[in-house]
This record gives sequence, structure tokens and C-alpha cells, in this order.
Amino acid sequence: MSNSNALSTLDKVRFDRGNSNLSNYFRKILVKNPPKAMELLNEDNLSFPSLFILFPQINKPHITRHLNLRNKAAMTVTKAILSKDFSNFNRHTRDIDVPEILRWILQTGKDDNLARSEYIDIVDSCAILLVREYKDDSILPVLRDIIFNRYRQGLFIHDLVWAFFECRNPNCILILAEGFNSNDIKDVELTKELLKFIPVVNCNNLPKELLYKNVRYWLRDNLPFIYYTGESFQQMPNPSPFDVSLGAKYLFRKVSSDGNIEGTLSEDEKQLLNTFDSLDVNSQILLSSYSFVLHNQNIYWWNNWLHSPVEEQIRISSAKLGGAPC
Repeated sequence: MSNSNALSTLDKVRFDRGNSNLSNYFRKILVKNPPKAMELLNEDNLSFPSLFILFPQINKPHITRHLNLRNKAAMTVTKAILSKDFSNFNRHTRDIDVPEILRWILQTGKDDNLARSEYIDIVDSCAILLVREYKDDSILPVLRDIIFNRYRQGLFIHDLVWAFFECRNPNCILILAEGFNSNDIKDVELTKELLKFIPVVNCNNLPKELLYKNVRYWLRDNLPFIYYTGESFQQMPNPSPFDVSLGAKYLFRKVSSDGNIEGTLSEDEKQLLNTFDSLDVNSQILLSSYSFVLHNQNIYWWNNWLHSPVEEQIRISSAKLGGAPC
């Protein structure tokens, strides 16, 4: 598939004259010169939004048989999505390179302003299929662009945000945090909204440049201990799609994507964790933060501190960090 940035003939008509005029333009050519109409449809750099607008005219056997493989596949995938018969999706698309078509739909439609509910449903479904079923994290920057583009227009984003976070990879946080580097106030506003589950975003009214740096630092200090919760805006107004396992950070043990500490805990670690879990959350934050710092400084000192009475751990941690960090 072509990655050319040049607009196709039909895309240029749509951008210059609008969606309705694209349909009229194509209809006239289809009547007067069918081969030319097929040639325009099959241009390598045609975008999915233009193909979608022309679906009512081209969804006929005598036309679809002249479409190139990409367009035929895109129509098949789109019909399968709109049918809502996802249990048979693989059967309907068994002869298609589905991930490639999903990427084409999303990449060529990421800057589009189509607000039709059917089109939004298709894009959202393509996103969730590519992220969840085909495990393609490379599409995340494109999904971010679509999310931000929709937000600027006041369109629905919750399903697409859920699809984005379903990658279950905490590194996706940095992709969203790039919104702090935007000159558009709406982008910064949305970035704050999506990342307010991170303490350094929620607790600070800092300049956007510093917020971006602080998110990077927070992720650096917590990445091995971050897990996916599955919380979304469909469920609650203030979801935390990712959280830090304070117990894992305290023990300096990596967690899996579901939050379970990887490997088998020793009896000593189990006892330490039981004591830690009995503390209030502010004490847990304090101890886990200092444990991370001390472990990186000197493992011998860290081990001695970890096995001191918990009251002593709190006293030392508070003296070194000045209380629980935000």
C-alpha cells in the first residue's frame, strides 16, 4: 500500500468541495465514464474516509468486482463490523490480511472530520480489533491523534480511549503525555484529563512543559510496578487505567500486567508484605518511594532498612523524603 502524502483525486475533491460534492462528482463520472470511476477508486493513495462516503454507490456487485484488493478488503471488513456479528468476524474476513486493512483505515482516516455515527463506530471497532486481537501497539500514536482530533471537535472519545489503554502497556502513557507539548490548549486540557490518575499530574498546577517531564520521571520510577486495572470512562468519571503496586515497589519486585508480583515470594517477603499491607496508604506510599530510592543507591543499606521495624522504616523514610510524596 502506498504511503504517499499526496492526495488522491477523490480526496482532493472531498477536501476542496466537501462530502456531498464528492458523492455528486463520483456519480457523474460513474455514469459517463465507468472505467475512469474505477481508476479513481483504485488510486494507491485513496483514503478510507472517501471510500466510506462512496459506499452507497459502489456497494454493488457490478462495481465491487472492479475494485482493487485493498478496497474490496476494506469493504468486507467494514460490512463485518457494521453487522455487529463479531462472533463470525474471522469467518467473514478469513481471506484478508485484516491487520493491514485495519491499519490503512486508521492511518488514512486519522485527521478526518467525519462525524457520522457509523464512521465513528467503524474507526473505534478497527482500533479495538487491532490493539486487543492483533496486539499491534505500533498503531497507538495514530489512535492518540484520532482521540485528540475528535476532542477538538467535541466528538465522542470514550470508546477509543478504552481501546487505546487496552494495549495494557504502561509505556502508552508517554504517547499521551506528548499532548503536553502541543500548542493547542484543547490538547493540553485532554492530556490532563486522561492522565490525572498520575499523582504528578493530578497534584500539580505546573506549566505543561514541566508536567511532561514529571510524567516521564514518574514512569521511570514506577514502570516495573505499574499494572493495568481495566478502569474506563464507560464505568466511572475518573478512571485509573493504570496503577502502581505499592507492595511490589516496596519489595522491589516486578509485576505482571494484571498486578500480580512475578515469581514466587519467599516466606520473608510474604511477612514483609503482610506488615506493609496493614499500613495506611500514605505510609505505604512513603515506604515504597523510599525503598525504590534506597535500592538504587545501595542494596546492602536497602536490605538492612527493609528488615528494620516498620516504625523505624517510616521514621527514616520521612526524614529522607520529607513525608509521603504526591
